[in-house]
This record gives sequence, structure tokens and C-alpha cells, in this order.
Amino acid sequence: MSGQSCRVYVGNLDWKVSWQELKDHMRQAGEVLFADIFEEYSGRSKGVAIVEYKTPEDAKAAIEKLHDTTLGSRMIFVREDREASRSKGSGSKGDWWGGKGWGKGAYGYGYGKGWGGTPLRVGPKDKGRLVYVGNLPYRAAWQDLKDVFKKHGEVIRVDVAHDMEGYSKGYATVLFEKEEDATAAIEALNETDFQGRNMMVRLDTYV
Repeated sequence: MSGQSCRVYVGNLDWKVSWQELKDHMRQAGEVLFADIFEEYSGRSKGVAIVEYKTPEDAKAAIEKLHDTTLGSRMIFVREDREASRSKGSGSKGDWWGGKGWGKGAYGYGYGKGWGGTPLRVGPKDKGRLVYVGNLPYRAAWQDLKDVFKKHGEVIRVDVAHDMEGYSKGYATVLFEKEEDATAAIEALNETDFQGRNMMVRLDTYV
């Protein structure tokens, strides 16, 4: 671990889990200074959090001991927080969500098999056209997502995020040709059922 080595990123959180419950769970690995669950502007949990430990050793222990443990009704994943510029407490209302801490750590493993073969690379020119899709079932394939999203406009690319072992992380990005198509997809598909789960669909802010 390097950089912000006292912090870990926690994903796939049960939306009903409170910061106190998360803190209690994470302190099994060491002394927790704070647990920050990211929220929508409505106050609803986004299912991801940052937890800061007192020491880098405790943070490393959390990754080793608490990754793939059950909290609430979900199995969480725990990894190093890679957002070096993030300040304590910022982003809980969404300014960081979709930023480097998630994107940089995920882009690069096993996307779009059969469709491009390389990770999605985006920049400022893609602002307003890149859509984040969360709370996906782990069996979801990029083609399944494309079939749903292309009903709302021309889709350039779909990337389902995978970990280094090839397992889905439960989220994806969809790049549209036009901003208005991305907006239409968000309005039509956010909180709708996809293979048994309600998708979280919003603009990806890291572009």
C-alpha cells in the first residue's frame, strides 16, 4: 500500500447499513478514526464508503481480514483507497463518488470481452455522455447492459468492472454518443429492475 495507506475503500455495502455499524464491523481489524458512507443528495446510501484507520498496518489488516465478509445482507469488498487528493470527510454527498478512488482502481481488468478488449478511456470530451451503472448482479454481462441502454440512444461502449481475478464488481460504465441520450437513459433506467436488482444509474462525474 502507498500514499493514503491508512484509508480503505469499502464497496457493495447494504444500503441500510449505518456508518456506526460499518465502523463497528471495520474495527475488527484495528482502531478506526472515521467511517464515511457516501450518500445521494436525498440522503440515501450509495453503497460505498471510506474508512480511515489509525495506522497503515490496521488498514492493511482490514483488506486482508474483512474483504469478502458479510455486513448486513451483502458481502463487502475492501481495498486500498487510491484517491490521494481526497481530504477527510469530503465527498460524502457525491462530489467524489465516481472519481479516482473508484475509477482508477477498477478500470483495467477484464472489460468488454468480445467488444474492444481494452479498458474504457475517457476524458473531458466525454463529460455528460458517460453513465455510471451500479448495484448490478454479478452475473451481468456487458452485452446484456448494452441491449438495455441502446434503447435510449447510440451506445459507444459498455465496460463492466472486474477485479484482478476476473470477478464482476457489480458496476459498469456506459458511454453514449450524445449527452441527451445519456440523460434520457438515466431518467428512464435509474432504480429500475435489471436481472433482479434495482440499478443505480447516474452521470459519471470523473470526466
